[in-house]
Amino acid sequence: MDVLIKITATIRSETEEVTESLVRGSYYRKDDDIYLFYEGVDEETPQLITRHRIVISGNSVDIQRSGAIRSKMHIVPGELNQCEYETPYGSLQLDFYGIAAEAEANDEGMKLRLVYEIRLADVPVSENELLIEATAAEAEA
Repeated sequence: MDVLIKITATIRSETEEVTESLVRGSYYRKDDDIYLFYEGVDEETPQLITRHRIVISGNSVDIQRSGAIRSKMHIVPGELNQCEYETPYGSLQLDFYGIAAEAEANDEGMKLRLVYEIRLADVPVSENELLIEATAAEAEA
């Protein structure tokens, strides 16, 4: 199903930064799993496009990025998982500690609240909250 996706990201470190974006994408459910696909564009370098694939299975969330930025984050509350984060400027080895993963889905769309901590060399860098809401896109005339 074609959806309109609202993404609100909050990053808390020494300060708090909140960003919001609105993109079109697609969403479907298979068995008990939820799938969400969309493309994102870097605001500073619009030619850099990153494709996102989010799979929610129970309390496990996988966020895979391909294109300008490549990564595969596996987030489960209470678990620490490593991620190789590749950008056009270089690669980083980051650890993601899952705090919360709450998802709701129905035939009209889905909501996801994901809270996780990013760690670099075992040192907490930031706590992040990602709110994603996908609703059926209205047909264009």
